[in-house]
Amino acid sequence: MILWLIMAGACSRNASTPAADSGASAGCAEDVAVFTEHVWAPVLSQQCVGCHVDGGQAEGTALLLDPDDMLASLRAASAVGERLLLKPTGQHESGHGGGTLVTEDGPAYEALALWVRWGQGECTLPGDDDCSEEVLPRRLRRLSHDEYDRTLSDLLDVDSRYGQQLAADTTVDGYDNDAAALTVSGLLADQYRSTAEELVATLDVESLHACDPSQAGYTACAARFIEAVGLRTFRRPLSADELDRYLVLWKSVAVDDGHSEGLRWVLIAMLQSPHFLYRSELGVKGEDGIFFTLTDWEVASVLSYLLWGTMPDETLLSEAEAGALQTLPEIQAQIDRMADDERAVETATEFVRVWLQLDRLPSVSRDGLTDALRESMAGEVTALIEHTVSEDGSLTDLLSSRAAWLDAEMAAHYGVSETGWVELDGVEYSGLLTRAAVLTTHGLSSGSGPVQRGVLVRERLLCEPLAPPPSDIDTSPPDADASASTREHYEAHSTDPQCAACHNLIDPLGFAFEHHDQLGQWRVREGAHEIDASGSLDGVAFDGPAALTAALLDDARLYGCFDQSWRRWASGAETCGDGGGADSLTAPLLDLLRQEDLALRTGAADEGDTLASGVRLSLEELPEDDVDYSGSVVLELTEGDAWADGYCADATVINTGDEAVEWEVRTTLSAEISSLWNAESWQDGDETVFVGVSWSATLDPGESTSFGFCATY
Repeated sequence: MILWLIMAGACSRNASTPAADSGASAGCAEDVAVFTEHVWAPVLSQQCVGCHVDGGQAEGTALLLDPDDMLASLRAASAVGERLLLKPTGQHESGHGGGTLVTEDGPAYEALALWVRWGQGECTLPGDDDCSEEVLPRRLRRLSHDEYDRTLSDLLDVDSRYGQQLAADTTVDGYDNDAAALTVSGLLADQYRSTAEELVATLDVESLHACDPSQAGYTACAARFIEAVGLRTFRRPLSADELDRYLVLWKSVAVDDGHSEGLRWVLIAMLQSPHFLYRSELGVKGEDGIFFTLTDWEVASVLSYLLWGTMPDETLLSEAEAGALQTLPEIQAQIDRMADDERAVETATEFVRVWLQLDRLPSVSRDGLTDALRESMAGEVTALIEHTVSEDGSLTDLLSSRAAWLDAEMAAHYGVSETGWVELDGVEYSGLLTRAAVLTTHGLSSGSGPVQRGVLVRERLLCEPLAPPPSDIDTSPPDADASASTREHYEAHSTDPQCAACHNLIDPLGFAFEHHDQLGQWRVREGAHEIDASGSLDGVAFDGPAALTAALLDDARLYGCFDQSWRRWASGAETCGDGGGADSLTAPLLDLLRQEDLALRTGAADEGDTLASGVRLSLEELPEDDVDYSGSVVLELTEGDAWADGYCADATVINTGDEAVEWEVRTTLSAEISSLWNAESWQDGDETVFVGVSWSATLDPGESTSFGFCATY
């Protein structure tokens, strides 16, 4: 097969190769890969092949296509020249028998125009310039809801399920982690706020960073908490300005509600910050002013979220702080370490589930599908994927494996007497595509669902997206009729020209699963009808799902699609890719992480550098603690107006203990008190002692009171 080249074609061709018998003397090379990807797949196979084939309504025209011979179809499309574009757009003087099918403002027009230009010698394709160096743009990439949960769990040592209660993320091409789609709506922002408040209320916040205020002072402990917890929350050191802002927040709360409550609201604020909710991929500007290099802290996040789907661990943070994540050997050492962790297995398993859209299983409705059966289906397919990944298995292993982990529910479903790990028969149930979770997800409420299952193979396993059906076509399944089989009901797809263009690509694949009903259970007959599970994969005949799987495993498009899908999911964006084609479940991700431009991003010369740089702050440079202590009572002084020979100050007293107290606080002043309100004072050696007046002398736990004074030097 040569179609595997469609992934790499835009990155590897010579733009001025002369035509070779292409039907246009000045045209470009007969590049079947270019034709298949850019003309056949998006237009000719969708809107033209129903009529322009042997036996079709347009078989007598110059444009005679053959779905089984791409070179012949290429030459036919080249031979008609500009008519390829003028006829379907209604611009040709002799009209078009099929009417106007293409408008000038759509992708179909661009595809046909591209091939006309190709025949005229203009040998460039969309994205040619972008493919020369596949470097992603600078961006802040919001955590997906799954990443949010895993990050909260690792950051705060909790079992977070909060992300599953958030407003659902937009799905693009079946992926819910598309970087451009992960925005923050007003609803989501409010949910982040309420989640942070609810979660932090359950925590012993001071346990996140041990510090004894009676030894270090409350201000110093708060600063150390902000620095340490902020580093892990933002996955980078805080700037001096950020430290100051969070200290102000802590003080504003602690004045009235105590030290611990101040820390609690600092953490609540951090969990709503963009620096927590977004992964930074901004980098530092290089000398050329175009490329930005990710800092060690950003590289640590790239590695941790791509391999583990969560925040960096202590090892990665330590390596980042040491500046040890800038060279390929340094990065490779961390990749090797992290790839051996069970979290890497979980990441690869999650990708396969998303790739095959098995994340839809919880929401589908099928006749006979109970909650218990749905849960068992999910457990069985997840166990298969995890087992294959953990054994360093290949894509071939996964699609052809007969191993199955069965509980009693699934054993009964498959008609097997044993539970635990068993070998399936390889006929009724064999590889991944015959597992109940896959076939139940992709099907109809009753019956087999050849269209849905054919789309699964065409779009998800071969990466050949199908155009939506015309707006005036009834796409509902055929009415149930016991006098005919499902296959016979769907035969209309191949005879109606409006349907055939797509369904000739779908139905022959979906018919492979006719022996399996809406729950993926094997059936010998469909009522009174014999079952015909034969079909073809673009000219390669098969009979049944095992033979279809074998045909797929012999088709390079499968491996290129798997590679491209990995890159799409990992990067959160469309990428050029090279269609690597490695028969490995994890190689596409590891290859992506090992590429030399992993740490590069593109941006404009006038853009600033990232905040995710630098080293930890030196807390020794903080001002001395302005809080004095007397048991559980805290005194905080804030200097206000000042003049040459004196100043005034506001004071707050906080009872941080568990019992009511008659408070007394002491501090050393460099001046003599000239006026005092809401308190009484006296000197005890070098110390000034303050106590409350009648209405403020006693403080209950957590309560505070204020007084003030002026002093002269």
